[in-house]
Amino acid sequence: MIASLTGRLRRRLEDRIVLETGGIGYEVFLPPIVLRELDHLTADDGDKASELSLVTHYHATRDQPRPVLIGFTAELDKEFFEKLITVKDMGPMVAARALAVPVAEVAAAIARQDEKYLRSLPGIGPQKAKNIVAQLHGKVAKFALVAGPAAGGEPAPVTIGPPPEGDGLRELVWEVLVKQLGHRPSEASQLIEDAFRRRPAIGSAEELFDEIYRGAKTS
Repeated sequence: MIASLTGRLRRRLEDRIVLETGGIGYEVFLPPIVLRELDHLTADDGDKASELSLVTHYHATRDQPRPVLIGFTAELDKEFFEKLITVKDMGPMVAARALAVPVAEVAAAIARQDEKYLRSLPGIGPQKAKNIVAQLHGKVAKFALVAGPAAGGEPAPVTIGPPPEGDGLRELVWEVLVKQLGHRPSEASQLIEDAFRRRPAIGSAEELFDEIYRGAKTS
């Protein structure tokens, strides 16, 4: 399995690139959001080629014996993609092409069960949208906290509130629950309080979301 690649950008095609590493050129399919992130890089057969690092998903099955490499600039985006392909009838190429907007936006739409938004994504029809919501609702909230890397390669936080410190942690997660995920204010407050009651030592927004949705699944 090929989990990551670092090399020179030799060719840029419509929906994929050729990345040379160790003298071997790897054809890597890129979701639309990743292609846009790499617009500023130079593809070249010589010394002017940009260097690039990607985390990759290697896919090969009995039904699809030809291996496919799908690349991402952020581990979190790859993790979200790997959740997406667990959905019924959601193959890796369809899932990758659907990522035409930041993962944070897709995750927020799933969490608020917004099938209309999901149907606006490339290749996602009514049945796929229903399947995505049915299988992933309550499992993707942490992905709504952080947007994908900006053009310069650094993570771009979603600007929704104060940094997660002290009471600011509760406020940050409350704003995500209400403004992005569609919970009622009172419901969001109760979810947060219940999570802290079960696990007082929560120290990050991601841990808090994990505990909130762990509690929702067991209630």
